[in-house]
Amino acid sequence: MKTTVILDELNLSDVRPDPIAQRYAQLRRGEALQLLSNPEAQWCGRPFPTAECEPRSMFECDGLSFHECRSSGSYFASPVPDQTSIDRLARDGEASKLRREYFSQKFSQKQRDAIHAPMIRWIGDSLDETGFSGELTVAVVGNDDTGLAQAVMDQLPVKRLAVVQCVSGQPVAGAEVYDLERAPVGEFDLVVDAGSLERVSNPQVRIDGWWRLLAPGGFLAFTTNTASGLEYRLLGAQAPSFVALDRLTLYSVPALKEVLDDAGFVVRELSTPGRLDVELLENALSVYSGEGHQFWSYLLAFGSENMKAELQTFLQRHQLSSFARVFAHKPEDNSK
Repeated sequence: MKTTVILDELNLSDVRPDPIAQRYAQLRRGEALQLLSNPEAQWCGRPFPTAECEPRSMFECDGLSFHECRSSGSYFASPVPDQTSIDRLARDGEASKLRREYFSQKFSQKQRDAIHAPMIRWIGDSLDETGFSGELTVAVVGNDDTGLAQAVMDQLPVKRLAVVQCVSGQPVAGAEVYDLERAPVGEFDLVVDAGSLERVSNPQVRIDGWWRLLAPGGFLAFTTNTASGLEYRLLGAQAPSFVALDRLTLYSVPALKEVLDDAGFVVRELSTPGRLDVELLENALSVYSGEGHQFWSYLLAFGSENMKAELQTFLQRHQLSSFARVFAHKPEDNSK
């Protein structure tokens, strides 16, 4: 299993323009409060993220209670909204509408390229390393406000594309559309999932769904935020990226390895090639400096740009960035 280090820089504004990000977070937090005050909303306890978990209460964010698995360092909300409520917000909620409208406009091309190009290039390179050649049958799983499925169709050698459990998003001409429970079993060479794992009420259902979709020998490529990252470990609920409904489960890197192994996957790469950790932390500590953050505030205020670049590389190299990507395969013998 390899860890990738990416040395080129990426600016926060390239993927997260301030006015849009702030408005999205505001709307999303309002949706969490609406769910909490709605007597008809369904809330449920949930299984622990890993088989062995001794939970302890950590903090509240947007009205939701978050806990930590002490054995693995994962964060998770409990109770959580049921999946029907989550899907309803993804389809009809104002926050999702804002994202869809933004990413459908021509001037958002810069953001789409910054989000899609690195992921698709990574998938292509990872497939090349396996020796896979030819056209692909691909399932893109999860909501698709940014138009990832269309980018996959345009930039990879795809002969068949399905979008699965995509309750909203940009339309893709010629794509098959399925619910996760009704999707074809064992028919896809590649499953792609960008960030849905942390947003579902029960992530194990999503992981099991990836397994069912893949043909024996097929490949899984997914991204997720991770509780191992500096931003979340240091700032917790004050982390700029922590919007409760979008971070219902944050697996740590060790926990990701555990749950994928338990599901039967063979992990070929698990890396944290985040490039925004230092910038996010610097921005947050310029306006918020709680007790225990003095060292980091000083380091980011007075450290050199070279030092900041070295810190970001250190986080990548040691799987301590807040953004993880995983490339895995389903064994040919189809056994768990």
